[in-house]
Amino acid sequence: ALDRKAKARRRASDLISGLDQIRDGLLMGHISPDRLDALAAMVQSHRDDADDPRLTELLDEIELRVRVELAKLGR
Repeated sequence: ALDRKAKARRRASDLISGLDQIRDGLLMGHISPDRLDALAAMVQSHRDDADDPRLTELLDEIELRVRVELAKLGR
């Protein structure tokens, strides 16, 4: 159980770091499509472990934001 919690904390930290990078890119006026793709892949990989409806909802919102930003970049 502790190992599962530690993994969940690492995944959450990775997602937050990815979101911070996107926020910083948006504030500077340039965001890397590669970072967006990496965050989208990270969200997809975390979906398998999401057994909480609120976590699933949060992942959906992150994925939507990533897709919107990629669409803005023409991808």
